[in-house]
Amino acid sequence: MTNLEDNSWFIVVTILAITIFLLMLYCCYLLFNRRRNHVIKKAKEEAKKIKMEALASAKIEATILKNTIEEELYSKRLEIDHESAILEQKKVKYFEDLENLNLRESKIVEQQLENNRVKNKLSIDVDNVVEILEKLANMSSEEAKQRLESYVENAYLEDIYKEIKAKEDLLRLNSRETALNILIDAMEKAHVQVSTEKNTTIFKLEDDSLKGKIIGREGRNVKTFQQYGGVDIIIDEVPNRIVISSFNPIRREIAYNTLAELIKIGRLQPAAIEETLLLEEQKIQESFLKTGLEVTKELNIFDFPEEIIINLGKLKHRFSYGQSVLQHSIEVAKIARSIAETLELDTEIALKAGLLHDIGKAIDFEQEGSHVLLGTNLLKTYKMDNIIVNCVESHHGDVEKKSVYAEIISISDTISAARYGARNNGAEEFFERLKEVEEECEKFYGVLRAYVFQSGRQIRVIVNPDLVKDHELMDLTQKIREKIKSINKTPGDIYITLIREKREIIKL
Repeated sequence: MTNLEDNSWFIVVTILAITIFLLMLYCCYLLFNRRRNHVIKKAKEEAKKIKMEALASAKIEATILKNTIEEELYSKRLEIDHESAILEQKKVKYFEDLENLNLRESKIVEQQLENNRVKNKLSIDVDNVVEILEKLANMSSEEAKQRLESYVENAYLEDIYKEIKAKEDLLRLNSRETALNILIDAMEKAHVQVSTEKNTTIFKLEDDSLKGKIIGREGRNVKTFQQYGGVDIIIDEVPNRIVISSFNPIRREIAYNTLAELIKIGRLQPAAIEETLLLEEQKIQESFLKTGLEVTKELNIFDFPEEIIINLGKLKHRFSYGQSVLQHSIEVAKIARSIAETLELDTEIALKAGLLHDIGKAIDFEQEGSHVLLGTNLLKTYKMDNIIVNCVESHHGDVEKKSVYAEIISISDTISAARYGARNNGAEEFFERLKEVEEECEKFYGVLRAYVFQSGRQIRVIVNPDLVKDHELMDLTQKIREKIKSINKTPGDIYITLIREKREIIKL
C-alpha cells in the first residue's frame, strides 16, 4: 500500500512538473511572439516612414526635373524661334537677291543685243568705207595689205632684228650672271672641311723598332690581321710608318684602331689582336648610328629610317679620289638647298636628295652593283619620295632626269667634285692637267692655239682659216672630242668651241 502511494505521489509530481514546464514554454512563446509582433510592427512603421520619405524625395526631384525640363524646353523654343526668324530673313534676302539677279540678267541680255546691233552696223559701215577706199585707191584691200607688209618689212625689219638680237644678248648675259651668282652663293654657303686622306691608311709609329713587334714571330701578327681583320699590313723601308691596305675602308679603320690600342697597352700577340678586332668592330658599328644622327641633326632632318642613318654614318669612312664621301654628300646637300631656295623650290626635297645621292657608296664594297643602283634600291625599300629616288638614280646620267630637283643635284654634285682642293688635287697637278689638254688640242693639223677655262670645262680652239675650211670644222671637232674623252679627268660636262676667223686688212 505504501509503495502504491509513493508511486501515485511520484506520478502526480511528474505530471505537475511537466505541466509547469509546458506552461513556462507557453509563456516564453507568448513573450517571444509578442516581441516578434512588436519588432514586425516597428519594422512596418520604419518601412512606412522610409516609403513616405522616398515618395516625398521623389516628388521633390520630379518637381525639380520637371522645372528643369520646362526651362530647357522654353530655352529651346526661344532658340528655334530665333533661328526661324533668321531663316525667314535669309529667305526674304534670297528672294530679293534672286529678283535683282534676274533684273541684271535681263539688262545684260538687252545690252548684248544692243552691242550686236551696233557691231553689225559698224561692220556694214566698215565695209562701205573699205569699198569707197578701194575705188579711190584703185586697188583691193588684199593688195593694200600686201603693200603695207612689204613697206614695213623693208623699212623696219632690220631694226626689229637688231633690237631682238640686242634683247637676246642682254637676256643671255643677265641669265648667265644670275646663274653664276646662284652657284657662287650656294658654294659659299656650303663650305665644308676638305679631306686630305687617301684610300690606303698610313699608321705612324713613334719608334721604328715597333715594326718587329707588329710583324711578330714568323709573321704571326700580320697573318692574324689578314685572317681576322681582312687587311694587309704593308711594312716597307719608309721609317716610322706602316701601311694598312684593304678594299674595305671600314676594315681599314677597324685595323687602325686595333693597332693603336694594342701598341698603347703593349699586347701585340695573335690572341689579343683577334679579341681587339672584335671589340673595335663593335665600337665602329655603334659609331655609324651616332655619326648619322649627328649629320641629320645638323641638317634638321628627322624622318630618315634607322638603316639609312647608319649607312650615312658609314660614308664617313668611304673616300672617293681622296674626298670624304660623307663631307661631299653634306656639301652637295647644302649647295642643292641653297639653289632650291633661290629658285623658290622645296628646299627639304633638295636637301634630302643631295645628302642621299651617294648613299650606295656605303654598301658598294659589300654588295655587287654600282653605287647608283644599290642606293636606288635602298631608298625604294624604305619607300622614299619618288623625286628623291630619281635624283639618286639619275645624278650620273644613267636614267632620265624627271624633275628640276634631279638637275639641281647633278649640278651640285659636279660643283662639289670639281671644286679646287675638294678631292685633294694639288695646284701643280691641277695646272699640269690643264696644260696637257691644251697641248693635245694643239697637236691637230690646222690648230693655232688652244685655251682651257673654268677648271677644264671650257676649251677654246683657234684654227688657221687657210688650213681648215668651214666644212672641215665638224670633223675636227669630233676628233678633238674623242681625244679629250680619252684623257679627261674633269667630272661633269665639257664644252669645246672651235673658232675659225679670217680677217682681211686693206691699207687705204
